[in-house]
Amino acid sequence: MAATRNLFFALTPDPAVRRALAKESERLHAAWGGRRTQDAKLHVTLLFLDAMPVPLSPEVVKAARAAAETIVAPPFDLRIDRADRFGRRVGWLGCSRVPGPLQALHDALSEACGARGVPMRHEDRYVPHLTALRDPRRAEPHHVAPIRWHIDGFRLMASAEGAYETLGKWALHPEAGVPEDAPHEPT
Repeated sequence: MAATRNLFFALTPDPAVRRALAKESERLHAAWGGRRTQDAKLHVTLLFLDAMPVPLSPEVVKAARAAAETIVAPPFDLRIDRADRFGRRVGWLGCSRVPGPLQALHDALSEACGARGVPMRHEDRYVPHLTALRDPRRAEPHHVAPIRWHIDGFRLMASAEGAYETLGKWALHPEAGVPEDAPHEPT
């Protein structure tokens, strides 16, 4: 079997949010068992592109970066307040309700990638989640104490030996979507 690397856009937590997510992941591990995701690898997938052959195609990476460059969106808050699972293989932390700005960011990025021919896996619906565990043994979906996460950017990432490599990062801008002639609050 040929070697592959997963290519995806992700939301990566700042250190304080990463610590809070790691603590919740530890609690989940104590209750559900399984194998914990390393703290350094905690992220929410914004858009999974695909498992790509190694070495990564420079054309695909360039097209994905070009798609990301077109994104105009404001920062927003994400509330991680749910523990759930995908079948028997993945225990995750996520949100009970997908915030409109997150869904819009996902959809815009998906559309931009599609317009540039970037390979993407088809998904029936977007379920923003952070993989906390692999192979949980006693997974029972439940609410968790909310973790507020301010989203002000996203990254293009690729899996690597035991880690992730950042291939690009983009900021979200507070004025996104505000007409140029709209009054601005002084800062």
